[in-house]
Amino acid sequence: MTISLVTGHAGTPHVTAAQDAGLHAGIIGLDDYVLDMQNKFAITVVSANKVTIGSGELVMQGYHVSNDGGEDLIISNGSQGMKRNDLIVCRYEKGSESVESASLVVVKGEATTGTAKDPAINTTSMWKGGTVYDMPLYRIPLNGITLGTPVPLFNIMQPMKAVWDSLS
Repeated sequence: MTISLVTGHAGTPHVTAAQDAGLHAGIIGLDDYVLDMQNKFAITVVSANKVTIGSGELVMQGYHVSNDGGEDLIISNGSQGMKRNDLIVCRYEKGSESVESASLVVVKGEATTGTAKDPAINTTSMWKGGTVYDMPLYRIPLNGITLGTPVPLFNIMQPMKAVWDSLS
């Protein structure tokens, strides 16, 4: 391992995604945040099994993800007399040849007659070798075939100016 000036001119492209994410993680921390920009990933229930996630910016463990516009997601139909929690997550994936991507995904929960539980999601940090990581955005409760009110599961990172103003 050698030292390198990441933000200096090196004559060839040399900044890696991990170096950029490391800068963000060092400033913001290794937590997950929606940034106070655009529509902040606001959710709109469109129908009994369709939601739209609005525009926004987020940082998950230092990795920046941008959603320029609305994205429709389908929630699988519920079952009469059953309860279920689904989660909408922003999923980071590191695939073959180390190609990285992010997408919005619905993680389907298990139907039950009792109290619905959230489904398991991928929580191994990218910094600890995780190749799939899920940042929860919303819980979608289903009671029978009825889609309940979405529950936000993310924190909004306030801009530094707002934090400074609150201190002074």
